[in-house]
Amino acid sequence: MVVASWKLLMGIFELFGLSWIGEAENISSNIINKRSFEISSNIRSKRSFEDHVQHDVNDENNQVFIPVIPGITLPISHFWYYLLALLICGIIHEAGHALAAANERLNIKSTGIFLYILYPGAFVEFDLNELKELAPLRQLRIICAGVWHNAVLFLLGTLILSSGILSTFMGCTTWRLVDGFGVSVVSVERDTALSAYLKPSMLITKLDDFDLSGSSLDSWNDYLLQNEKLDLDSIGFCASRRGATSLDCCDISADHPYGNAKDNATSCFKRIDENSAHKQELKCLPTIPILVNIDAQRCLRDIDCPPESSMCVLPYTPKGYPKPLRIFYKDSPWVQENNDQEKLVLYLGELVDVWEIVQVSILQPRWSWVPTWVPLSIELILRYTISFSLALGVLNILPAFKLDGHYALIALLLWVSGVDYDLDEVVSTSKRTGRGRLGK
Repeated sequence: MVVASWKLLMGIFELFGLSWIGEAENISSNIINKRSFEISSNIRSKRSFEDHVQHDVNDENNQVFIPVIPGITLPISHFWYYLLALLICGIIHEAGHALAAANERLNIKSTGIFLYILYPGAFVEFDLNELKELAPLRQLRIICAGVWHNAVLFLLGTLILSSGILSTFMGCTTWRLVDGFGVSVVSVERDTALSAYLKPSMLITKLDDFDLSGSSLDSWNDYLLQNEKLDLDSIGFCASRRGATSLDCCDISADHPYGNAKDNATSCFKRIDENSAHKQELKCLPTIPILVNIDAQRCLRDIDCPPESSMCVLPYTPKGYPKPLRIFYKDSPWVQENNDQEKLVLYLGELVDVWEIVQVSILQPRWSWVPTWVPLSIELILRYTISFSLALGVLNILPAFKLDGHYALIALLLWVSGVDYDLDEVVSTSKRTGRGRLGK
């Protein structure tokens, strides 16, 4: 958000010559397969807002203004947050004009809010004949007050988000802060296999062997979105040679991204013992006893395993193909039976799909009647308000016809020059167009 704001400001400077920068099916009760999933771009984790308004990496450095298009750069599910944030920014902007006018003893003819098709806004109407009679500096205070209030709103909102005040405050109410312990499930996309296992308010504590400790939300995002960049220890699983079958499950290609085995209960594994003559040897082994066993014995070498499970293996998938993900979770706080017992579900598919399907937060409801969506909704509204407030302020201060910058530039030039002035031309133009008011 800060980067986008900086690009926006730099773009404004360049505009004025400082040049424009151009622009699953179920295999078993605990195994979930991505094969039957429909991918939706409408559900994200906390970074949803920023990621949805970013353009392709190849274009992001060349784009200053990013269009907000519902369903394309803006998730459809965020549409009402978007409208509410626009209304908040417009009201704060116009409240700035109104307060400054009252302070300068300028009569306000009318104020209000409006809805133009689906665009919400607000307005404050002055008598421009009275406005022109004020000294240029007093005019500037009134004209620039809207932009000033937008700037204050932007800075205040940024402070609240970046300091963690919002999450800390809400963590003292009907939600509890779980940052450092895991992430709380807010929602799971309906009609997906994961929705049968992960429920709202459950606590996800670990992905594979990656603990969601420290900054839980960042850990969640990093593991699912930047897994290949993380320095992760590869700890194997002890497996029995007796369960090995043909190598059809290791026939992984574009036509068979999950292997070519007829038996969906097997997966491809590779041996990892550095001292073994069978290092990197591939095996098709039963999935459930190895990966869907929360008490599975772990290893680095074959000799770490008991005689009955004499191989040390890891799941094998070539780079760029779906991989298994072990998701560890706990029940909601109000579930009395086995509340603190960790459970495990295995997901087979792209890691980014889990990030798209499961929406998470660092705030978990304390009781069953507390809604899970409230903290995230408040944060989304705040994030949109911050961005729109900056955009509204920057665009309104441009010296373009009928914007605040148009009137501010005239008043500024007259104030600097010290010449007597007359805004009759501006006033008459406003009257002819029916725009004798400031409105956003």
